[in-house]
Amino acid sequence: MKAGKAFLAGVVGGAAMSALMFLAREVMGMNVRLELMLGTMFRSPGQIAWIVGLLMHLMISGLIALAYAWAFENVMHKAGAATGALVSLAHIVIAGVFMGAILPVMHPLVPEQMGGPGYFMANLGAMGIMAFVLLHLMFGAIVGAMYGPVLHPTTAAPPVAE
Repeated sequence: MKAGKAFLAGVVGGAAMSALMFLAREVMGMNVRLELMLGTMFRSPGQIAWIVGLLMHLMISGLIALAYAWAFENVMHKAGAATGALVSLAHIVIAGVFMGAILPVMHPLVPEQMGGPGYFMANLGAMGIMAFVLLHLMFGAIVGAMYGPVLHPTTAAPPVAE
């Protein structure tokens, strides 16, 4: 497994997700504030909390990409943008359940002071769910594309002698 390459790919994928969430906030008016939500687990809301949350998101993204790399090497036996998007389907399910069931229990401000995102960001409506799925598909595609060829591709069965 190419752990360093996978981690870097995850950081890049996480940065792309954060950039698109910023655009969704600024251009479309979506109230998607993952970085602030992560940062306010440890600090009061504000710029420092946002920066802490961004750094947390990038580190978590790098760690999640290690799971993608494991799947590329041991399950899929290949990597690439399409393979990464396919692997992201499991990530979508796990992250979607986490957002709805676990984050509200862990976060000291949810739901009393800060609205929780809900399962698959459903509290933001259909656009929230669509954004959640598309962002994770994009993350998987980036990780798969950047990871490159796997170290242990499947080997073809030897020809049968007649």
